[in-house]
Amino acid sequence: MKNPTLLIIALFFLAIVLIPVTTTIKMILIVLFFIVFLYLKRGYFYVVFASAALKGKNPDQQKAWRLYEKGAFCPLPAQYAIMIGNLFVQKGDAAVALRIYDFIIEKELKKNKPLQTVIDSANTSRSMALWVLQRKEEAVHLLQSLWDEGKLDKNLAVNLGTFLLDVGELERAKQLIEESEKELAETPGMIDNRGYWLYLSGSYANAYALYHRLLIDEGPQFPEAYYHGALVAIALEKFAMATKYLEQGLGKTFYQTSTVTVEQMEQLLKEIDGKIDSDGDVIDHELVSSLYDEDLFEDELPNTDLDEDDLGEHSIELSEEDYWEQEDQPIAQMSIESVLFDEEYLDDEDH
Repeated sequence: MKNPTLLIIALFFLAIVLIPVTTTIKMILIVLFFIVFLYLKRGYFYVVFASAALKGKNPDQQKAWRLYEKGAFCPLPAQYAIMIGNLFVQKGDAAVALRIYDFIIEKELKKNKPLQTVIDSANTSRSMALWVLQRKEEAVHLLQSLWDEGKLDKNLAVNLGTFLLDVGELERAKQLIEESEKELAETPGMIDNRGYWLYLSGSYANAYALYHRLLIDEGPQFPEAYYHGALVAIALEKFAMATKYLEQGLGKTFYQTSTVTVEQMEQLLKEIDGKIDSDGDVIDHELVSSLYDEDLFEDELPNTDLDEDDLGEHSIELSEEDYWEQEDQPIAQMSIESVLFDEEYLDDEDH
């Protein structure tokens, strides 16, 4: 049944018409029914009111965050509760996000038939909250456990790859990158992890080739790729290209989950200001393009075709159909490269 809620309402009114009671009693039953209905659906209304508070003429962010938090702990489909948690991780309070994910997992485990997809999705997003809260070992362990269980997807590949590179576990990161290349269509975040691994491993020419393709041809929306590409260009004394990458990266959105900051990128710009590119035989753009066609790990070529969901944006705002739709929907997952919420929802200066 596509819309069970409407079916329930229709059956209720049919029963009201048929039962042999007075009109007064029927009206009382209808009022009671709608009171119960609104109570059970209160989670949706909290979310809608929170979005309205952010999008109004006079945005009230404190009110919005308060309503989002209330909505997450009300009866609400898991995918929407996870999206609210993701919003708190990106621009709100990561500690609140952690409580939301724990609540989702605990509620799902209490069901007679828990959905493992819900639990895994919540845990993937939960790792981001742990990371923002500087509980990095827990974040790595959580995602490695999912990987060891064979639950590799694009979000896990991006997040765990980023974590492993950040803590210096290059060999483990290489294993993940190689496995992801074989099993998944590469997203920009996965390609960035591969390029950054090449840079950290000293393979500058191959890394430069990869970032030239990624940054020039695809234009990812997260700043880390531009920062890492600049580091590679600097290593090859390509300062003009590094400057271009950094300037482009500063135009992207920085979240709490971003692994680089505006200050880091600006500082790197200052350090290379005025430096002249090397005259040595480093690499040119034609060579760059040909190098990218080779497998950088001396294995089969990775799948770099992007699915529609790799580049799409997700909004926390619920549509009118969401008030009634109760079918299982795809679980909203989160990765570092994702832009999950519209810019207009939040003011970066406050959160």
